[in-house]
Amino acid sequence: MSYIIVGNSAAGLFAVEEIRKHDTQSEVVLLTAEQEPSYSRCLTTYFLAGDIPASRLYLRGEDFAQRLKLTMVYGAEINGVDPTRHCLQSSAGQEWNYSKLLLAMGATANKLTIPGGNLPEVFTLRTMKDALAIAAVLERGAGKAVVIGGGLVSLKSAYALRKRGLEVTVLVSSGQILSQMLDRKAANLIQNHLQAHGINFLLQTEALEITGEGHVQGVLVSPAAKLEADIVIVGKGVRPNVGALINSGLNIGQGIRVDSHLATNLPGIYAAGDIAETWDLVRQRFTVNATWPNASAQGRIAGANMCGKQEVYPGSLGLNSVDFYGLSAMSAGITKLPENKEPGNWQQTEGLKKTGGLPIYHSLIWQGDILKGFVLVGDTSQCGVLTALVKSSRPLSSAQKNLTLGKRGTLAVGMMK
Repeated sequence: MSYIIVGNSAAGLFAVEEIRKHDTQSEVVLLTAEQEPSYSRCLTTYFLAGDIPASRLYLRGEDFAQRLKLTMVYGAEINGVDPTRHCLQSSAGQEWNYSKLLLAMGATANKLTIPGGNLPEVFTLRTMKDALAIAAVLERGAGKAVVIGGGLVSLKSAYALRKRGLEVTVLVSSGQILSQMLDRKAANLIQNHLQAHGINFLLQTEALEITGEGHVQGVLVSPAAKLEADIVIVGKGVRPNVGALINSGLNIGQGIRVDSHLATNLPGIYAAGDIAETWDLVRQRFTVNATWPNASAQGRIAGANMCGKQEVYPGSLGLNSVDFYGLSAMSAGITKLPENKEPGNWQQTEGLKKTGGLPIYHSLIWQGDILKGFVLVGDTSQCGVLTALVKSSRPLSSAQKNLTLGKRGTLAVGMMK
């Protein structure tokens, strides 16, 4: 038996460890396009902020490969899979034969296509290489930064740069920040909090051009307006790394579609993590829910099933959390009332209050008597119970559904036990 795992982030790492729990003798080869051992993408902004050293990013010790008897291959960019020959090819012409294959190559950050987007101080933040390159520019004394995008990576980058003392402006093309994570009211609370700590925001604003001769000098936001900048961070989403697999025969939509065992439509091939299109528990459709917890769980289950087990992955859930200057926010599932008037009795219950100068806000999204999602700001202590309710998809009685306490912005979910 020969196991090939492509990708050494969360899904690949947990898959390898699970395989070794069930099979201690077979060959296991871990391929990665990067030049680094497994590290946490979630912590790169903490490194940039100066909160942790680079060494804290690594997830396992130096003896990891030796201890698990792994063959590690760095710099391996996959450009094709031949399911008939059970063979995997790299762009460098290498080939590996597999008995079982896990595709866990993750996703790639979208880059700018505007003039100046290739200047050396324009970065995305997805990999360790990105983080180290950004850190090098900061060490040279950058003073002003422009962050393009209003998503989670963008705001965490802005937060990190501000903590390093830079003057930071965030450009958001839509009318709110964190539009995939929060409703507008919660987003405004987070934005106001970040503004109070010195981060500037320009909503409904597009970057037209990155200006500078050889190096970044500014960002043009209208024909007559330019922001000064020494560094630009781009956070415009990611795309699953499926390009090299288009002609392989795999069922590919947004990502590689898998069944409840994380198996693809091709024999012996599995997929997990940010490249995998799984069943969404709330939306009841296949999608890519690219989060670390989802990738970790998928990798572990895929690893077990590659060894002949029959573990079932129940489905994924959109789930995000963040903390900025002591104000936390968390959301799961559907976070806004559907705009297109989907069938069903959709309702929202919410509450807002302030304590100690910080807001506490909650919003619960219901379809009839079923909790479909929530947003919490300030007090996230009930996120575990609420997440369990969302995952269960079970109707609640009127008494159970009465979770809000008037307009005081707090939740009473202990009754749900």
